[in-house]
Order: sequence, then C-alpha cells, then structure tokens
Amino acid sequence: MKALVIAAHGSRKKESAVEVAALTEKLAKKAKPEFDLVVHGFLQFSEPFLPGVVEDAVNKGADQVVIFPFFISAGAHIMTDIPELVRACEEKYPGTAFILTRHLGAVQGIEDIILDEVSRG
Repeated sequence: MKALVIAAHGSRKKESAVEVAALTEKLAKKAKPEFDLVVHGFLQFSEPFLPGVVEDAVNKGADQVVIFPFFISAGAHIMTDIPELVRACEEKYPGTAFILTRHLGAVQGIEDIILDEVSRG
C-alpha cells in the first residue's frame, strides 16, 4: 500500500487547517490509483500532528510513505525537522520505505503557477 502524506506547518487559525484538509481531499480523488491513502499532518499548532499521521499510515499497511512538504521556502522545518522525522520513522519501521520529496517552493514550474494566477487579476 502506498501513502501520500502532505506535511504542513499548522496554524492556530482553524481556517488554515480546514484549507489543508480540503486540498488533501482533492488530492486523494486525483491520486488514485497511484496512492491508496492520501492524508495530511501538521508540525505544530494544529492536529493531526505529522508523526501520528505517518504512524497511522504504517499501521494501516503502508509499505511506502511519500511525504510532500507543503512549504514555500526551506526553513528549519524543511532542513531539519521533517528530515529528522523521516530518519526516525525509517529506524522505527524498517519494513516501510519513506520518500521525502522537494518542498512546494522547490517544485519545478511553481513560478509558472504563480504567473498564471497573477495574470488573471
């Protein structure tokens, strides 16, 4: 079973968590059949918290977990926190493959998406 985990920062504002959850639902519909499970987790302020989400995916049978950091820039969460979480998961779940992708801001073509959006205004 292959799982996709959207890793977001988290916010004290409930609306932010709702927005990430809605995006995750849209992704889940489009990600089939490549991904059997599409979920999201937050690093702070909001639940569900990322470590528990990854653990839940493994407990549901994921033998491959792809983690996509939903971050614009490479701060401490991208450079340290998420990679440390992945290393800890690799040790805890040796039978599961963990793949950490580039963060959103590093995705090729993000500038085209931005330009497309601003040209509409």
